[in-house]
This record gives sequence, C-alpha cells and structure tokens, in this order.
Amino acid sequence: MLTLLCCLLANPTAEPDTWSTIAPIVATHCADCHQDTGAAPFPLLCHDDLSRRRRFVAEILRRQLMPPWLPGDGGLPVHDDRSMPEAERTRLISWLEAGAPVGNAAEPPTTITPPEPKALPPGTVTVPLKEPFSIPAETIENEHRHHQDTWTFVMPLENDEPMHVQGVGWSTAAPAAIHTVTLLADDRCRGRNRDDYDPRVGYERDGDLDQDISGSFGALGVGLSRMMLPDGFHWTIPPASDLVVELKYRPVGRELPLRDAVQLVPADPSGSRSVIPVVTGLNRVRLDAGQADYTEEDRFVLPEDFDVVAVLPRGRNECRSMRLTAELPSGEERVLMDIPEWDAHYRRPFVFRNVQSLPAGTTLTSRFTLDNSDANPRNPYDPPEDLRIGRRTGVVCFTLLGAGRSETESQTLMDASKWTMDRRGMKNIPMRTPIPPTPTP
Repeated sequence: MLTLLCCLLANPTAEPDTWSTIAPIVATHCADCHQDTGAAPFPLLCHDDLSRRRRFVAEILRRQLMPPWLPGDGGLPVHDDRSMPEAERTRLISWLEAGAPVGNAAEPPTTITPPEPKALPPGTVTVPLKEPFSIPAETIENEHRHHQDTWTFVMPLENDEPMHVQGVGWSTAAPAAIHTVTLLADDRCRGRNRDDYDPRVGYERDGDLDQDISGSFGALGVGLSRMMLPDGFHWTIPPASDLVVELKYRPVGRELPLRDAVQLVPADPSGSRSVIPVVTGLNRVRLDAGQADYTEEDRFVLPEDFDVVAVLPRGRNECRSMRLTAELPSGEERVLMDIPEWDAHYRRPFVFRNVQSLPAGTTLTSRFTLDNSDANPRNPYDPPEDLRIGRRTGVVCFTLLGAGRSETESQTLMDASKWTMDRRGMKNIPMRTPIPPTPTP
C-alpha cells in the first residue's frame, strides 16, 4: 500500500489541457506563419481559429505535415529549428480531439500576439524589384514542363566596389504564394542576356547560370525571411554585379502583384572568410513511369580543408528522401543532413549551429531515393510519365556553403566542385553507335 501511494504521488494525473495551456504551444510553432501577414492561408491566433478547424488541424498534425520542417533527427543541429517536439504535438492533438476546451468560461480566452519582425541591422541595403510583376493565378504550362511555378529576376546593384554581405533577407507582398527565394551574384551579364531574350518581366527559367548554382549567395524559405552567416564568414559580391533571384511560388487562384525587395546585411571583411559553394548530387535522373524506391548516390572527395556553415538541399517532388554524410579520413562518419520526407515546397537553407570543419580527403556522400509511381502523393504527373531530365548543377543535390582555410584553398574547392559537375554529367551515358555511310550506287 505504501509503495502504491508513493507511485501515485510521484506521477500525479496531469490536468487536462485548456486554451491557456495550449496557447503557448500554438504561439511557438504556428503563429509566425498563421497570422494575417504570414505565409499560411489562415490565422491561428485565438481559440476560435483552432476550434472551428480542430478536426482538420488535428489530422495535419497527426500526419506531421505541420509545422513544415524537413530535417529528421539523424542530422546535425541547425539554427531556427522549427520542428515540434512529439510531446507537444501529442498534447495539441489530444486537446483538439477533446473538443478544444476553452477552460475558465468566466474569463475570455486570450489572443496570441504574433512575433514582431526582426529589425534590420544598421547599414542594410534594400534592393527592390525594378519592374512590377504579378504571380499568375494558375500554373503557366511551358514547352519543357520541368520548371513550373518558377520565375527569375535580375536586380542590378550598380556597385562600384566589392560588397561584403553577412546576411540576406526578402520581403514580399505575397507571403502565402512565395515558397523559396534563392540568390546568385552575376558580374558577367548572363542574367541580363536571358532577361533580354524573354519580353516579359523577368524570365521563366531557374536562376542557375552555367555552373553557378542559385542559392550560392543565400536563400530564404517558408518561415525564414532572413539568412545570416555566422561571425567570421561573409559573401563577396564582385563590382558591377547583378543579383539574379529565383522565386519558387505556388499560385493561389488569383493574380498577386509583387512589390518585393531583397535586403543585404553588410559584413566587416577583416578577419572574415568569403563563402563559396560545393555541390554534390545527381546531374541526370532517368526513371520509368511507375518506377519506385530508386536510390542513387554521389561521392565527392574534398581536395582541401573545408569549414561548412550551411547546407541548401534541392530536388523535384519525385524525390522522396535525401541524406548527406561526411566520412573523414580518420574513419569518423557524420550525418550532416537527413531529410526522410522531402517536400520541394518547404525547401530552405539550414545553417549549422556549429561550423563543421571537414579536413582534406573527407568524402561527401549524397544519397537520394526517388519514386516515380502513383504511390508518391507528390508526383507532379498523374498518371506518372517517364522522367528523363538533366541539369548541369544537379537535378537533386546538396549545396554546401563554407570556406577553405585560405582564398587559394577556397578556389581549389570551388574548381573541383565545378569540374565534378561536368564529370557527373558524363556518367552512365551510352556511347552512340556510328551510323554507317550510305553505299555509293
């Protein structure tokens, strides 16, 4: 009897949750996007907002579709972690399924105050879109069908000297439609040439330029309006550069005018290293209609020491999962990034909490599982079609942002990455059989 009493005292029955105990969970994990000016389609700031959608919200939580967070538990810790602990998810689902009890009826339920936008640091440079543009009401079909809901803009900086940038931000007039923003600096007018070729505002292509991958100069995503590099690292934008900005959007059924702008947070270059990209991924994907659970890997050996600060994944929705590991020369293996359930709409950069120092000789392995069957709910084609697609910078890939120990080592890393991009594109390509000459009569 005494033992039973001690157990009951040690594990008292928890009081049922009410709005007053659930509101802090909603404020932490939902309110940033689910507000009037947020990326979500409806607000979740008061008891009524959740109560009238309780079955829907409970099901979305149960399927772990919200809050949107791609990394699993197997990778390294990152900044701005938006994952929801299972204990809080369970409490919120149970409260919704219990009818969303408000609690003390004598006191009106409180309303959550959404977080204030972070103030821009002093000296931040704001560059607006130079021409008005509207996101179309529906997806625009194009001839090759590989870049739907993607638009790229050229934003001249008119900088006479190099710019040193520690952070990038994006402000948008259509937060519910814009999903991913990726940036690239261009000092060779390549983006302008593409823009001039397309008579519309901007152009309907991705933001990659030759072997330069969009996102090398930062990226933003749903719930992330600003990306900051850690102290000691910066991006260097050459003189007379344009920003080439790729927008991934999702039409909402009506035209949405954009009055968007990019923010560039200045950096002190003294004692700081310039960030460069290293890419590992698949340049060619060939999947037959109905082909599922196809897995392929890419390996890249670092020729120099590389301090990695962030990773930006990329993939189409035929991709189901992706994983990035680093095997050090000592034999130690680190899982840098593990995404067990890929969703291209929630692509964003991930900045590591601690800089990852990878010595020369480290093997980066990127592993991708793809599914081109009707069992993949995100397959863009119904019924599935044969997929034959190539991309010099990677159809599915990881872009690692970091720096070598010196400018020379950084250049060696970047050159090796670009050389390997071309080598990947040559793998597994069958030799053409020469056509015999026509006999002379």
